[in-house]
Amino acid sequence: MITSLLSTDKKLMDRSIHFERMRETSKIVIPLIKDAYLKIGSQNNHLFDSLNYFVLKRTNDGQCLLRPYLVRLGYELSGKNNWVDIAPACAAVEIFNISTYQSNIAFDNKNGIFTSSQKNNQFVASMLSLELAIDTILKLDNNFGQTVISQIIDRFHQTNRDIYIGQFYDLNELTINNLDLSMPEDIFLSLYLQRCEKLGGSLTSLCLEVGCLLGGGNDHLIVTLKKIGTMLGTAGQIVNDVSDYIPPEPIKGDINGYKPYFSDLKAGKVTFPLFHLLKLMPLQKNKIIMDILVNKTINNSAMKEIPLWICQYSSIKSIRKIIWSYYKNLKKEVRKITKSQYRDLLSIAFSSLLTNKYFAMLREYMSVHNAKRT
Repeated sequence: MITSLLSTDKKLMDRSIHFERMRETSKIVIPLIKDAYLKIGSQNNHLFDSLNYFVLKRTNDGQCLLRPYLVRLGYELSGKNNWVDIAPACAAVEIFNISTYQSNIAFDNKNGIFTSSQKNNQFVASMLSLELAIDTILKLDNNFGQTVISQIIDRFHQTNRDIYIGQFYDLNELTINNLDLSMPEDIFLSLYLQRCEKLGGSLTSLCLEVGCLLGGGNDHLIVTLKKIGTMLGTAGQIVNDVSDYIPPEPIKGDINGYKPYFSDLKAGKVTFPLFHLLKLMPLQKNKIIMDILVNKTINNSAMKEIPLWICQYSSIKSIRKIIWSYYKNLKKEVRKITKSQYRDLLSIAFSSLLTNKYFAMLREYMSVHNAKRT
């Protein structure tokens, strides 16, 4: 297995090892996920199709699943190596993650889910997936002890509450209906980061905590990993919001497969990059975006212009400063963990925040635009 290739030799601690370990983890976990859904979906073909809508997207051949890998990493950071023993827990967090995708597309017109019946079916699928995640946790070996299993189930429930409070903010608070451009930017940013922490930080924190609990990690390590997971997931949600402004043109890389172009904008949602942009743009351009937020439609011209404006008015630069702040704090927290190869691997896991493909796509798009003008 890949674990045997690891050593304290810094030359081995690179991103290729990080992704290879992710692939290794996914290869073992994905069959558990598919088997869990097969058992519950076999009762009805239509039910199985509804459940599988997102399962198939998340379990394609060669898929690298981050969240199961973070559970493994939390376990290894606790001093354990036989991570396959906790494979059901790795599968459970991804099933839980799938449940959030299912509910999210039930709330929004995303990924081809438009009819009332389709939305209802995805919401039902979400509820069943949550139950399935808990059932999968209960399949862990009795050697872990009932107390630890109960703690983990409690953390799943708390995370579920956090995520849906975040969903409420996303659907009701940070929207065109409540948009106030006279609001100071720092106040809006505070609200936005609360939303990102609930939606993204809570689940990433859960992954590291679950692994640490199963590995018998001490309280200090659990608290540290919770902070790291919260910051990593919050920053990851911010980066995900940037993907909404990637232009639908043939540039290098792939767009987020779960989020259509400008989906937040067309849903009337106001994320921080957009708020920053609206505060700085001249009235004429501002009106174009406000019309999209109100009417929930966008034309091809706006799809080409908005990514340029996001760059030209330094909205992306502002986001990168926020991401950089999270990165620096993550580096501080990770130093509180005893030095090991697994600590280095955890650092690699959050280093991608600075080299994210969405920032690269926007830079390339801006570069191509500037080249055409000269």
